[in-house]
Amino acid sequence: MDSKYLIGISELDSQHEEIESAFSEYQEAIKDEARASEMPGIIANLREKVRFHFHAEESIMRIFAYPETEEHRRFHLEILKSIERLGHDTSVSVETQGTNDQAMRLFLEQILSQDMRFAAFLQRSKTRLGIPV
Repeated sequence: MDSKYLIGISELDSQHEEIESAFSEYQEAIKDEARASEMPGIIANLREKVRFHFHAEESIMRIFAYPETEEHRRFHLEILKSIERLGHDTSVSVETQGTNDQAMRLFLEQILSQDMRFAAFLQRSKTRLGIPV
């Protein structure tokens, strides 16, 4: 994962990298007709990783009373909807590729906007509470 997407929270950064790998696997498989039978499992793996990550992130937000939790959660739901759409059409077409790219783009944009703000908030909160950073 490009370093510009690292938010400085090791566990969440690790999860982001796993999700990026799962997206890459999906994108590679969608281009290879021989892997069509693998698609349900690949999509399920991606969906599971994303849901787990969002649950972990939202749990930390609640623990630290992050004031933008609901707005952040709405971004999560939008990304999940785009991932759900991946399973509906596994053919290779310009439209399908656009859907694939949209899901990954939304995920990366969310890291740069929402996750970076959350990470900064978490750093300030830890410092204020005397928790080692």
